[in-house]
Amino acid sequence: MSPQHPQPLQQLHYSRSSPDSAPRFTAASPDLPALLLGEIEPLLTYEPPDAVPVSAPPVPASPPVPAAPVTAPPVPAASVSLGPPPADSLAAGAAGGRPGAAAPRGGPAASAATGAPGASGSTPAAGASGPTPAVGASGPTHVSGASGSAHGSEPSGSAAAALRAAAVPSRGAAPRFPVVFGHHRLADGTRLLCRVVRTGDDPRGRRHPFHAHAVRLPPDGPLPGGLLPVEAWESPSWAERTPGTGVPEHLTALAPARRITKAGLLEFVRARAERLVPFLTDVRTLFRRPDAPQLLVIERDTDRIAHWIAVASAVLPRDLANRLTFTTYTRRPLLARQQIVGALPGAEFDYAHVAGDRRYRVHDCAGGHSSPARDDPDPWASVAARVLLADRPALFTEAVRLRTPADRDATHDAGRLAALALRDGIPLDAAGRTAAARWARFRATADRADRREPNPLLVPLLGALATAGPDRPPEEWAALAELAEFFAPLASQPPGERLRRDLRAELDRAAPGEPLTRVLGLARLAEALRADHTPVLTARLSAALLGDAAPDRDAVWAAVTAHPGLTAAVLGTLERTAATGDPASVVHLLTGGFPAKDLQRHPHLRMAAALADGSLPRPRRSPDDAEAGPRPGAPDGTGRSQDRIAFLAQLVRSAGRGQGANPSVLRTAFRLVWGSSPPTPAETAALLDALPAERHRAAGLDDVLVRSALESTPDDAEAPAAARILVLRCGPRLDPRRHAALLLLDQAGALADGQELPGFTARALSLREQARPLEPGIEDRLRQVLVRRLLFGDPCPDELAELAASGDEELLGAYAHEARGGGVDLALRRTPAFAAACFTAWHTAPGASGLWDDVRTTLLDDVLRPAVRFLPREHLDEIQQVLYEEDATWEELFQEWNRRPGVLGRLGALRRASRADRRAD
Repeated sequence: MSPQHPQPLQQLHYSRSSPDSAPRFTAASPDLPALLLGEIEPLLTYEPPDAVPVSAPPVPASPPVPAAPVTAPPVPAASVSLGPPPADSLAAGAAGGRPGAAAPRGGPAASAATGAPGASGSTPAAGASGPTPAVGASGPTHVSGASGSAHGSEPSGSAAAALRAAAVPSRGAAPRFPVVFGHHRLADGTRLLCRVVRTGDDPRGRRHPFHAHAVRLPPDGPLPGGLLPVEAWESPSWAERTPGTGVPEHLTALAPARRITKAGLLEFVRARAERLVPFLTDVRTLFRRPDAPQLLVIERDTDRIAHWIAVASAVLPRDLANRLTFTTYTRRPLLARQQIVGALPGAEFDYAHVAGDRRYRVHDCAGGHSSPARDDPDPWASVAARVLLADRPALFTEAVRLRTPADRDATHDAGRLAALALRDGIPLDAAGRTAAARWARFRATADRADRREPNPLLVPLLGALATAGPDRPPEEWAALAELAEFFAPLASQPPGERLRRDLRAELDRAAPGEPLTRVLGLARLAEALRADHTPVLTARLSAALLGDAAPDRDAVWAAVTAHPGLTAAVLGTLERTAATGDPASVVHLLTGGFPAKDLQRHPHLRMAAALADGSLPRPRRSPDDAEAGPRPGAPDGTGRSQDRIAFLAQLVRSAGRGQGANPSVLRTAFRLVWGSSPPTPAETAALLDALPAERHRAAGLDDVLVRSALESTPDDAEAPAAARILVLRCGPRLDPRRHAALLLLDQAGALADGQELPGFTARALSLREQARPLEPGIEDRLRQVLVRRLLFGDPCPDELAELAASGDEELLGAYAHEARGGGVDLALRRTPAFAAACFTAWHTAPGASGLWDDVRTTLLDDVLRPAVRFLPREHLDEIQQVLYEEDATWEELFQEWNRRPGVLGRLGALRRASRADRRAD
């Protein structure tokens, strides 16, 4: 077909001039395909909505805008124009030229009158404003569809309903009516571009006159003349009356309307900037998967909805923009099948009903609820929004042209667009800059592999990335590090100096512990920019060496040794780590094959190396250590026996000559042997004997040695001796609580050894009060030795009276518990002297405290009396003799306490009287 004879578009006009008139149906050809008629039949079935007041004045449609000349050759297409008649007028409409029978009201066509042909996708680039309905109006066409199938919606008839419903004027404003403009995909793959407008007013308020004009388009490609579907919005080519002759005028292309101008679209997106990124994120998903959710756009008039469609068409590649399906208005959005469905606030739609439905994404710009932001933000949407707000829509087309055969997927879509935006000076966020840097690396690598000339965009992009600002997240720095070799030529230029300054600031802010790959990347970037190493970079590299990424240590060390100054700095950092941090991590590094050379000036690293290479004989492990397992932080094979004292001395000697008096060397050697755990009390005592007080004090070992004594177990025999030495050496520098605890531990040792001095109970009670909260081991040890001393030691009434007067519930309870034990009962039955001592002890200090009175009364009645009751006469006489020798009053008290009723009691009394007479003689 030559351009001089373009094929006319297939058109369809469908209108109703009054409620009582028959619809007029005019087609360009009587043999319009039956498939097409089957697709549009549901559109011709219309069930009118509720009536509106008769007083609603008619509002004529907007006058057409003069058409611009179209010079491009038209594309062969079928054209259809349609509109909704009353159901009872379908027969007349069919007689007007449409083959096939019309469906009666309530039939299949009527029941399907809520949708229209399907859609698969297309992108608008420009449009035109149309009549605007009153806020809250519900009304006309609902055209919906999906690729490969068509479903009845509420098209032209719905359009008439919307027009009629919108006829209610708002206060202070003339009524405005929606324009239904839709792009649909039919079941046979062809497309339908349709416009429905109100042409008058129904005096009875039931049905407004309307006119529908449609053209049929081929499956793919732009409109004749190269227009996008949305650019036909309010085109002057759309007719608002059915041709009186019944034959449509010759139409080869739709004239562009130019109603959505570049300035108008910029003003529109800036007014809705907060909704731009969520909308663009959803637009991007429309063609990425077949089950992409529909976009429900709710605005106060169809002109604004057309602007949203124009935004979507502007950002999509042109081939996708041509396939984008949409409708500017439908009364029932949930029954539509277009990709973008427009509706007014009064549409039959409830946000709560679709809030959890993944089939829809709602963008309500009329004050209602919108779908929440997606969990996975799309960097492309953020960049695209900034491009639109900067009035650079041409960058979308340029970004498509930048695609290469190796870049056909969507991986670098955001990066290409972001690179162009940065080139044009559009400021981007960190995600956009990161995407641009990654695309630049990808493109440079691909150009090099294909032996192509470097992309001319690379140089200005590197300059823009270098001067973007210091507030860069780790992901952006990682992307910049991948471009290190390309930044090298900029090192002496202002952008390179700016990036070098930002890099130093980033290194000064970051703490050690960064992932290894990021550390190496920053090191490469610093090398390319000729930036001197910083202490923070050194710390980060050292932290990477000390981490668990053993397979990458060679790469780190290779990066470090490339710079002698950096090598010395890293060794210095490792030396400080061994001296003040965790020396076991340095041993682990050296054990893993780290080059242990050039350590002459690093005594702490020399000790770690000696421990790592096994040059020192390891101490033997004691049986207790074998059962308990290795101590945390101690090197393998290091036991807790006395051999560790000798091993400590060997480590100190391996540090080098003259290092023995260095307190930090002693401290590091101590931590290499014992880790973070304290030594045993026996080892503490041995260390205190081997080291002068000033050496372990300067090394900061006093606290850990004190802790070893305080945390000892109750049965550790060496702990009191270690506590005694610590009190002598460290007492003045200890806080009062720990000082009192050490004194109490020493006192407990003296009680256990029988070396206590008089007044030990009062001292123990006083120290115990000062040492609170007392360590459990010392508490248990004191309770055991004090109770056993008061029960089984030499009688000490004053000490027991001191305890009784204290009313100490724990100690008196322990005393009573021990007195009820089997050992006391056995001693009472076998040793009369012990029984006599218990009798006097449990009669001591009556009334000293209520608790003591309860304890002693219970012990006399429940422990001593049952034991004495079954003693032989000889043992009773011996008990009385011991008590008499102590004080005759005690013997009388015992006789009175042990008096038995009956004959046996009288005989006992006679015998006691006889003995008393003999003693008197």
